[in-house]
Amino acid sequence: MPTYLYCVLAPASAERLPSGLTGIASAPLRVVTVPGLAGLEAWVATVDEEALRVTGRALATQALLHNAVVDAALATGRTPVPARYGSRFPDDDSCIADLARRGAELKATLELVADAVEMPTLLVPPRLRTKSLEKPSSNDAAAGRRYLESIRARVADEQRRRSTAEREASRLRVTVDELIRDEARSFTATGVMSIAHLVPREAVARYREAIATFEPGEGLRVVSGEPRAPYSFASPPGTVRDGHDSGSPSRSG
Repeated sequence: MPTYLYCVLAPASAERLPSGLTGIASAPLRVVTVPGLAGLEAWVATVDEEALRVTGRALATQALLHNAVVDAALATGRTPVPARYGSRFPDDDSCIADLARRGAELKATLELVADAVEMPTLLVPPRLRTKSLEKPSSNDAAAGRRYLESIRARVADEQRRRSTAEREASRLRVTVDELIRDEARSFTATGVMSIAHLVPREAVARYREAIATFEPGEGLRVVSGEPRAPYSFASPPGTVRDGHDSGSPSRSG
């Protein structure tokens, strides 16, 4: 049966896998090491391929179970490099060979995220009321021109909102710059600026204080989240077959 990969971690001085930890399909977690990479650890499980062929609510449930295992790794005090949900290999040897091939990249990523967490922050715009675009009527000679003008106006408004969000995100970056190692941003279709900061664990309290005192302009609202694994700062290991990813925000640094 396939070897399912959850995450990769730097070696520990002692066994750090929580006793009795299970993941997707209640399969027990175990650790495999990558020879030649100073004990690099991969948290894996043996999962029946049929159990992974799910859709809809079952797929969402499995993604949450995947994240729960990554959270358990983060809770050990080490910072994992998460694999994408759905990453699996024919067997342990295939998994180890792939990780060994990417060894230099994984070691560099583990050095970047070591002893750090990802802190998510949103810049949320005021509730917008947008007029629906009416298709032009063939009986109205000016309707086509009005329709094109309304499209241009909407595009200009979206560009303005994005520019505003980028400007306020840059102001926020200045506020926390000394407390973070890296930043990732993405702008959603709903006008929300999603920001991820890579924060050393010892700086999390100060980071939260800085976020709490930041006052964005243009009616934007700050929504901060809880510490999580550094999904936005890792090139996820693993060969994905029918896998899923939560997104690839742009990096700015």
